[in-house]
Amino acid sequence: MKTTETKPLLSIKKRLIILTVAASALLIAISWSLIFAEAKHEIHEIYDARLSQSAKLLALSAPQLLQMPSKELERFYDAWYLSISSYAGQNDDVPTPYGHPYEQKLMFQFFNDSGEVLLRSTGAPATPLTTANQLGYHPITFKEQHWRSFLILVPEPANQHIYLVVAEHQDVRNELINEIALSTGIPQLLLVPCFAIAIILLVYYVMKPVGELQQALSKRTVHKLHAIHVTQPTVELSPLINQLNFLLHELDKAWAREKRFTHTAAHELKTPLAVLRLNAENALASDNPEDLHSDLAQILKGIERTDRLIQQLLMLTKVEGNQSFQYTRIDLMACLRESIASLAPLALKQQQTLSLDGPEQFPLDANDILLTSLFSNLIDNAIRYAGDGADITVQVTASNHDSVSIRVCDTGPAIPDAIRERIFEKFFRANTERGDGAGLGMSIIRDIAQIHGGEIQLEGNQSSPMNCFRVTLPTHRKPIEL
Repeated sequence: MKTTETKPLLSIKKRLIILTVAASALLIAISWSLIFAEAKHEIHEIYDARLSQSAKLLALSAPQLLQMPSKELERFYDAWYLSISSYAGQNDDVPTPYGHPYEQKLMFQFFNDSGEVLLRSTGAPATPLTTANQLGYHPITFKEQHWRSFLILVPEPANQHIYLVVAEHQDVRNELINEIALSTGIPQLLLVPCFAIAIILLVYYVMKPVGELQQALSKRTVHKLHAIHVTQPTVELSPLINQLNFLLHELDKAWAREKRFTHTAAHELKTPLAVLRLNAENALASDNPEDLHSDLAQILKGIERTDRLIQQLLMLTKVEGNQSFQYTRIDLMACLRESIASLAPLALKQQQTLSLDGPEQFPLDANDILLTSLFSNLIDNAIRYAGDGADITVQVTASNHDSVSIRVCDTGPAIPDAIRERIFEKFFRANTERGDGAGLGMSIIRDIAQIHGGEIQLEGNQSSPMNCFRVTLPTHRKPIEL
């Protein structure tokens, strides 16, 4: 037998925190990369501008410098650099009275077309760093180190061409670039845990109504189905809470109906079953054919009453359940004729007359089963309580283009005013000496009429010669909920 593995539950809070922190970290990294790239570009522009400016200043002073003996100039440069080195020691970040140690990372050369170096700074080689045909900026390698150079033609009045190349060690730029990268990257890197803490606190705060809803739902049981209330409702949760409250309310009503049905069935079936048991015991113990026939007749009558009670209970449960009934176009007159035909034997047994007055056909939108139950219960109620020899009439009249009126009248004893006020209550039984119902028929009739968008009312009063029930139904109407 294969067992399906259940996937681990995903936490919305954890996913939201992880994804938000990851997105924030990614955006910070992208921001830092853009800042670093822009800073690197600006540094190269500034240093290139300074490199070309230094070369031009040297080129303008070239006529005076080149007239001096090169060895004497080199001696001056060597003395300056030696003084800088001895004063600064191992620390190349301390400026000295003789200059800055960074000057050791700068060098220049004057050379002519024949490749002869006319003048050079301390540390520069005796051979040209580049060729004369490479004017402008060029990267060069000297002593396995990378330098940035700028070559310019010296404005010399003589016929020979003299070139000046100024070179700067690439470490000067890289050091500044690294400093900027660290100075901008470390603060942004520290923002990631700060963002994470802030996001965690915000997520837990924002998700607080969800946790409150979860706690409220965990406290609901089949015996505790009251509405859910959240102290901080949100736009997203309000529809969910409203729907949950609606479902809880419907579940509570269904649970109440089930308990009421169980209690009612147990209570209402207890008496007829006890009578059936007693009649069956009497029939078994009787030797007299007449007594036996009487007991069997009572058993049959009890079975009929029990069957009617069960049918009413089932119909009540179906109607109260607010089920989705299908509505079709039916013939009202055919439905009434069917109900009257099924109850005619009962009326003939009590020497009653049943009559139907109305058009040959009358179409309307309704549920055939429910509508048949409505009229069957209403006519059956009239037959049972009108008494022997009563006249029962069913009259159909079109009230207007949108509704129809069905009147069920009988000539039996007038219904007392006290009973009129309670006749549509569930389990209310009047004139028990003339009926064997459970007090559900009129309640079922009212509910079915309301389901069809109609109503039922008891016309007249005690002084009226007839008891008349008027049912008004729409001819074109969608089903409504009770």
